[in-house]
Amino acid sequence: MRSQRLWMTILGVFFACVLASGTLPSQAQTPPPKPFAMPFGAMPGPTTWLLSQQYGNTIGAFNYGRYWYAGGRNLHFGLDFWAPCNTPVYAIGDGEVDQVDNFSFGLEPHNLTIFHRTEGLTSVYGHLNSRSPLMKGQPVKRGDLIGYTGDPDLTCVSRPHLHLEIRSANYQIAYNPVNYIAADWVALSAIGYQGFGGFTQNLLDPRRWQTPFDQPDVDFNETPLNEYRYPYPLPIRDAPPPLTLPAGNTAPLGTGFGTFRQLTGAGCCAHASWSLDSRAVQFYDGEEGRLANLIALHVEGELQPEAVTDGQPRVFSPDGNWEVNTAGGRTTLVRRANNEQIPIATGGALPRFSPQGKRMLWHRHPADDIPGGIAPLTEIWISSADGSGRDLIRTQNGGSVYWLDEDRVLIVEPIGRTNQRKLMIYTIPSRRTDDLVTVRDLRGLSVAPGGAIILFYLPFQDDPNASGVYGLLTQAGATPVKLPFFGPYRWRDSATILFTPYLPGEWYGSLVMYSVTTGEMRPVTDPAGKKIKILNDQWAVSPDGRFVVYWNAEDIALWLVTLP
Repeated sequence: MRSQRLWMTILGVFFACVLASGTLPSQAQTPPPKPFAMPFGAMPGPTTWLLSQQYGNTIGAFNYGRYWYAGGRNLHFGLDFWAPCNTPVYAIGDGEVDQVDNFSFGLEPHNLTIFHRTEGLTSVYGHLNSRSPLMKGQPVKRGDLIGYTGDPDLTCVSRPHLHLEIRSANYQIAYNPVNYIAADWVALSAIGYQGFGGFTQNLLDPRRWQTPFDQPDVDFNETPLNEYRYPYPLPIRDAPPPLTLPAGNTAPLGTGFGTFRQLTGAGCCAHASWSLDSRAVQFYDGEEGRLANLIALHVEGELQPEAVTDGQPRVFSPDGNWEVNTAGGRTTLVRRANNEQIPIATGGALPRFSPQGKRMLWHRHPADDIPGGIAPLTEIWISSADGSGRDLIRTQNGGSVYWLDEDRVLIVEPIGRTNQRKLMIYTIPSRRTDDLVTVRDLRGLSVAPGGAIILFYLPFQDDPNASGVYGLLTQAGATPVKLPFFGPYRWRDSATILFTPYLPGEWYGSLVMYSVTTGEMRPVTDPAGKKIKILNDQWAVSPDGRFVVYWNAEDIALWLVTLP
C-alpha cells in the first residue's frame, strides 16, 4: 500500500504539472536592462566563437568540479566561450582594471579583472593568450580591447577558450552572468557545448537548476552543492554509449506544416527522450526529497502519464527481453522473463545493446578522463546480449564508442593533448580496425539509424569556408561532405535530418528537413508561424519519425511537434 500511495502521489504531482498553464514567475514581468555586453565583437558561429559551458550546475561541473571548481562549491562559476587563440576580447562594461595576472584565480596563462563601480561588480577574464598591457587602476570603457583568447594548456591546439566570471567587488561571490550580460542565451544554449553542456539533474530534486536562468550564486566560502547520490545523466565514466537505432526509412512527409501541442506545464521536464515504440515521451520527475521516477507520457489522444521505473539507471534491449542496471559500482544483466540476475564485469559502466539487440558494447574507464590532460588507458568491450563471449576489442587513451550496426563499432580516439580526433571502424566478425578520418575540433557526432552515415560539425577550421556541418559515409576511404546548413540537428531516419537553422542574428525559426541522399530541403513547421525556441539543445525525434519533442524556452515546458 505504501508503494501504491507513492505512485499516486507522484502521478498527482505530474497531473498538476500537465494541467498548469502560464509562464514562470520570473518571465511574467519585463526585466530591467542588463548592464553588460558580450566580450566579443563578432556574432557567434562556426567561424568565430560558441558557448562551450554554461554557468552553474553543468554536466562538466558534476563530472570534474572536484578537480577544477572545488573552491566554488564544485559548480562552474563562470562561462566558457570556445574560440580560437588570439580572438579579440573586449571589456563587457565601463570600469577600471583591478588586477592583472593574479594566479590565485588560476586561469592561466594570463588573466585580467575589471571593477565596475556603478554596478558594484567585478568581471574576470581568464585564459588570455598574453599578459594584458593594461595597468591596475587604468580606466576602460565598454567595448575596449583588453586581450586575446588563449589556451590553459599553453598550446592553442588543445582547448582554447575564454573563461568569464561576474563576481562581487570583494571576489567572494560569483553571480550568474546570464543575469547581467545582454545576449540571446536561449540561442547560445542550443549548440556548441557537446559533452559539458546542459545541467545535471539531482533525481531527489529533478527540476532544480536545469535552465541557464535559475542557477545559484556561488559563495566561495561554502561547501559543494552537487554531490548527488542519484544523478542524471550518469557520470561520464559510467554512462552507456549513445543509442543507435536500426536502419529504416520513415514514411514520407506530407504537404503543409507540422502542428504544435503543449505536453507539460512550466518547469517540466529536462532531458526528455522517446520510448522505442514512439508512443511516449519519457523523463524523470517527482517530488522533492523522493527518488524521481521515469515518467512515460503517451502523446496520442489524451495525455496519459505513467510511472515506468524508479530512478535507478537502466538500459533495455530493443526487444525488451533484457535489462541492464548498475548500483554501487556493480552492473547486472536481468532476464526479464524470469528475473534471472547475471553479474557483468564492466567496471561500473552501463553497456548499450546493438541496434537489433544481438550484442552489448561498453567503455571501461579506470579513472576520470579530464580534458586538458592525457586520458587514462581505457578498454572497449563487447559481448553477446546474454553477457557471454566477453571480448576486449581495443585499449586506448580515452575517447568514445558508438554502435554502427550489429557487426560494426565506431571508435573515436583523441590524439595526445590536441583537439584532433581519429575515427575508426572496428568490424566484429573479422576483428579488423580500419581508419576512417582524422579531424580537428570534432563536435556533435551523431550516427544515422543503421550506421551507414555519421554527422558532425567542425568549427574554427583554418579555412573559414571549411567550418560547418559534415556528413560522412562509414566506409574506409570515404571523404567528409560539408552540408548546406549550420544549427542543431537530429536524424529522422537513415537518410533525412531535421535541424533548426542558424542565421546571423537570428537563431530561431522553423524546423527544417534535409535529405542527405537527394539534397532536398524544406521547412516542416511554418516559418511565419510559431517559432522554435529550444532550451539547452534538448529535443528528440521519435524513432518512427512522426514526432519531435522539445523543451520550449518560452515557457520551460515540453512541446510536441506532429510532423506533416
